[in-house]
Amino acid sequence: MDIFAHGLWTYAVFHKKKYVWLATLFGLLPDFLSFGIIFVINLLNSNFHRGPPAINSLPDWLFAAYNMTHSFVVFLFVFILIYAFTKKLFWALTAWGIHILIDIPTHSFIYFPTPFLWPLSDYKFNGISWSNPWFMLVNYSALMIVFLMIAHNKAKEKKHTTKFKKQ
Repeated sequence: MDIFAHGLWTYAVFHKKKYVWLATLFGLLPDFLSFGIIFVINLLNSNFHRGPPAINSLPDWLFAAYNMTHSFVVFLFVFILIYAFTKKLFWALTAWGIHILIDIPTHSFIYFPTPFLWPLSDYKFNGISWSNPWFMLVNYSALMIVFLMIAHNKAKEKKHTTKFKKQ
């Protein structure tokens, strides 16, 4: 899925939590730590162009970063490691896991399928490419409906709170 949709879905899932912005950051980090870095490098080198970069033009470190940041195995290891040290569940970090789970069915073999079992296995799922126009339409329509529902519920809560305070 594209990075903007990841941010929006993460916010939608965590919008009622105090740590919504931290969770949203963790929901974006897998893409920032791989393709975000190459985007900034290309921008600084005036080498920016529309569309996905050719696979053969990408540096080896990007593939390593993508494998690590898009592995559910690595996510679970980090999540458990943080719990082992703090004895608290760091719930905002689950946005990283959600990012990976969303990417599994929304990436195809055509371009960067999600290596969710890395380093244990090279298995990848051949999903629907998030860049297909019909999928983008469905995805952003669903996001619009979800955000309208969030706004509606917030307005109802505000109205109820205001009504309750007046009595």
